[in-house]
Amino acid sequence: MTTTTTHPTTTAPGVEPTTTRRRPVRPWGTRLLRYVLLTLLAVTIVYPLVWMATASLRSNSAALADPFGFGGRWSLDNYAFLITDGRLLTWVGNSVLVNVISVALIAGLSAVAAYGFSTFEFRGKQVWFGLLIVGLMVPPQALVIAGYRWIELFNIQDTYLALIVTYCGWTPFGILVMRNFFDSVPKELREAAVMDGASHVRIFLQVLLPLARPSLLTVVIFNVIWVWNDFIYPLVYMQSPDRYTVPVGVLQFAGRSTSQIAVQMAVLAVATALPLLVYLVFRKQFVRGVLEGAVKG
Repeated sequence: MTTTTTHPTTTAPGVEPTTTRRRPVRPWGTRLLRYVLLTLLAVTIVYPLVWMATASLRSNSAALADPFGFGGRWSLDNYAFLITDGRLLTWVGNSVLVNVISVALIAGLSAVAAYGFSTFEFRGKQVWFGLLIVGLMVPPQALVIAGYRWIELFNIQDTYLALIVTYCGWTPFGILVMRNFFDSVPKELREAAVMDGASHVRIFLQVLLPLARPSLLTVVIFNVIWVWNDFIYPLVYMQSPDRYTVPVGVLQFAGRSTSQIAVQMAVLAVATALPLLVYLVFRKQFVRGVLEGAVKG
């Protein structure tokens, strides 16, 4: 049972006394249950990551003898094997190249399109925006065959350009986030810039875009993770092993080293490192960007 207590404060004669309201006191049982549930949830999330990292540092014999343990000699031999005998650096380089170019284009196209939807009035505006929202509900896997037909038509299969052009179509989420922010910016700010003689290009680049950094960073973080983890498009579009990205490379490596658990965990640790690092470094900006524009005013 929650209780709320109020304490009157002394005031000068002739002035009505005021009361100080304290925060409600929650029962200790409710708080204990909440902490227990959150602890269990944290364990289920953290333990697989810790186990993967430690297994990648153990020898393969120790990992096979005690898969869920942490014993044995730890070393970086598995990572050295991936670099010398595998194609890990090639896969990581391919993923970084495709990721950087694709995310930069996605962020730029999303910001420009969102500014157009937020600023200009044109025929069919809500219809086009509705189609973009519908695009969020279509799984990428449903468009693989149609996308490959276009890739064949332009004869760019088995190239990085095929992936980059495909990922540039992943703009609906970014347009939605950026438009929500641009709509939340007071109209007086734009009107003042127009009165000063600023063009739309200058308003966008020098006034609104610097203010939209949190929302833009949110779009970048989401797409970095999505593009890095994408599996189906590189698998279908890429035939040369030297052009594989990390997810496809992990599949290929796991297929020819089924008994090398420790080495497989090292590959998975590398594949997981970048998205996890991006989120840990930019988590505050990520939360701020998600909330940006949620309340207009």
